[in-house]
Amino acid sequence: MSDSEILIGQSCQLSGPLATLTSEVRQGASLYFDHVNDAGGIRGRKIKILALDDGYDPKKAAENTRKLIQDDNVLALFQYAGTPPSLAALQLVEEHQVPFIAPFTGSDALRQKLTHYVFNIKAGYGTELDAMVKQMGTVGITRIAAVYLNNAFGTGGLAAVEKSAKARKSSLVAQASLEVDGSKMDLAVDKIAKMAPQAIIVISAGKPSVDFVDAYLKAGHRSTFYMLSVISNSQLVKALGERARGIVVSQVVPSPWNQAVPVTREFQTLAVAKGIKEFTFSQMEGFLSAKFLVEALKGAGNKPTRESLVKSLEAMKSVNLGGYPVELSPAQHSSGKFVDLLILGRDGKFTK
Repeated sequence: MSDSEILIGQSCQLSGPLATLTSEVRQGASLYFDHVNDAGGIRGRKIKILALDDGYDPKKAAENTRKLIQDDNVLALFQYAGTPPSLAALQLVEEHQVPFIAPFTGSDALRQKLTHYVFNIKAGYGTELDAMVKQMGTVGITRIAAVYLNNAFGTGGLAAVEKSAKARKSSLVAQASLEVDGSKMDLAVDKIAKMAPQAIIVISAGKPSVDFVDAYLKAGHRSTFYMLSVISNSQLVKALGERARGIVVSQVVPSPWNQAVPVTREFQTLAVAKGIKEFTFSQMEGFLSAKFLVEALKGAGNKPTRESLVKSLEAMKSVNLGGYPVELSPAQHSSGKFVDLLILGRDGKFTK
């Protein structure tokens, strides 16, 4: 950090099958950071995000983290994208005592244990998946299948589905893994289709999620698909068109279209000013996370340090980010219980 700049580090997917999703999140965050910087920054210091590409490779994410901490001396790490890259950074985060803020993942591994330097502001995947299984029970869906990415993200989500299905007396009749590169997709489709489930939970993000639905439908099968909040509604509609209709997506941040929420009005105003006409929940999550980081920086003193930033984050016991509450403390580093289930309707628009 200098007298004119606050340097924040990020490892994310600037290339690869999840790059499109990551770009939406980064676009939303940039809207708010640009707004703050244009107004003079934080006590005269502009916020600079140093983003490095990990291609969703945990090993590369660890290398990026080491560089950001040791070579670039960033004040904090912000919105790492994905479960495997985030988990790969944790050892270095703890070792160097660097705040790890608002990762773009709902991994319960980042929430179940109190790690002194990790801060979350949204509900975890376990909460999202349990809401799905609960909702299925209310509409008579009891035969469920799950497809999951073949990594820590996917297996962690699968464990959560198994737990919820058992607790709610539903049957997990089939499960199949998905590869990040899309290989073996036909095997996953065949394995799930043989059991003819009433609904399929897709524990994945980005292109692999869309590709599975596309392949399943093209093979002549039908089911109701449930997806996590890390899927892009824009990506779904662009890839599937009218076939996206009926897909259920869980959401953990306010709707980017609901102008009754103050943070949504702020997001839309800044987005339109930048010429952005198509809104997504991923953009909103990026925007909200940036707003959260800015509030923490404001409370970190005239010359923020990693230690003072942690103390500022822990002091956010009752903070309202324009209609989205955050409640943190020294004993609680994960906030956010909100989960909503929405259905993609006509023209790619969400309905309840």
